[in-house]
Amino acid sequence: MEETGIVIRCMYNNQGWKAPCIKPGEDPECELCFNPLVGIRPPKRGDKICSGHCWERYICTDYRWGCYPKGNTFARAYKGMKVFFVYKHFAGDYTIWGTTIVVSVDSKPMQTGKDFEDGHKFIHFEPFEQLPKEEWVSGLSDKQLVGAEWRQGRFRYINRDQELHLEKLIKGETSEITQGGAITTLPSGTSILNIEVSPHINERLEEIAHQEGRQKDEIIREAIAEWLKERER
Repeated sequence: MEETGIVIRCMYNNQGWKAPCIKPGEDPECELCFNPLVGIRPPKRGDKICSGHCWERYICTDYRWGCYPKGNTFARAYKGMKVFFVYKHFAGDYTIWGTTIVVSVDSKPMQTGKDFEDGHKFIHFEPFEQLPKEEWVSGLSDKQLVGAEWRQGRFRYINRDQELHLEKLIKGETSEITQGGAITTLPSGTSILNIEVSPHINERLEEIAHQEGRQKDEIIREAIAEWLKERER
């Protein structure tokens, strides 16, 4: 089934994803930002206004999100794709806080003059604001969001059934494709490759998959999509 949506996992922002957080050291939802492994410059505990570097503070003003690590791109995203924004709680569960639509995807790195952004390729969105808090969907597991364990990596593509599932959750409706708390319909497609690779390539794929918390077939599909995009230019 064709991928029609993307779930982006970001950090919490107590200013509606429009400005640096206020007093992050006193906000339990900001706790993950103090972990140096999350890939941002952490704030200081005593900050009145967050001194950390992150893209979260600009999502609902600049309407963009960068691909990480630097040099990677949103290879399978396209104009019109539905976007769901979630943030992860310190306890490990997730909250859906916003939705929008993709308007463009960078093929070349941006140069904004901000050190923590320069060199990254961004995905750009239609202007939007966070959902009213009564419409936030909290307490979700990674399997309820994307149908599989979500370790590393900041985004996941989803198919139409999964997209409808998340839309129903936001509307407060019961989704028919959930059983035991997990999405039962997973992305599928046409199998076109049946090839062997050298042990070295397989080991490298497994290493990347482990580092990014992804499956090998997902990495291969993304590489094929990037190659096709280059061919079309």
